[in-house]
Amino acid sequence: MIIDVTGIELIPGNEGRDCPGNGSHLDDKGLPIECCCDECDYYLCCLEGQTEEDCQQCYDGDCPRKE
Repeated sequence: MIIDVTGIELIPGNEGRDCPGNGSHLDDKGLPIECCCDECDYYLCCLEGQTEEDCQQCYDGDCPRKE
């Protein structure tokens, strides 16, 4: 599990669509969650052009997509 300094769980990959820190999700109070992308160490995993195969070759044990 990857936790941002704001306490948001980050889920890299899939062009960032699944990540609660991508700026398009709401918290449990219905307030927008601030975008964490600019400071995220996993930002490159969310860019277009990253393939599922790239994700499979990841060696980061904290990544939630790592099986």
